[in-house]
Amino acid sequence: HRYDTRMEGVGLDRLTANFGCAQIDAAFRVTDDEAVAMARRLLAEEGLFVGGSSGMNCVGVLRVAERLPPGSTIVTVLCDGGERYIGGLWGGRQPEGGGGASEKVSMSTYGEG
Repeated sequence: HRYDTRMEGVGLDRLTANFGCAQIDAAFRVTDDEAVAMARRLLAEEGLFVGGSSGMNCVGVLRVAERLPPGSTIVTVLCDGGERYIGGLWGGRQPEGGGGASEKVSMSTYGEG
């Protein structure tokens, strides 16, 4: 749904051609706050300067990992760089409205702390 997030390019009411033949096993709702927290974690812990979409992808990866047996392989795409978000995500502002912006995200959500 396009109005449940403030992340650019996320939640748009469109399906691109690559979804035409895709077999989707599951989908996860990720809040803006979770995506921001993950993007910041990726920078702090892995040195990866990514944007909100990549943060969302990595939150989804961790959720999938919780369901799979040990030793499973998961692949994702870090589809956006942080330089596009200097004034927003990396400018110190949290997303405003929508996407659970009032919800605080604890890193223990991701197996830490």
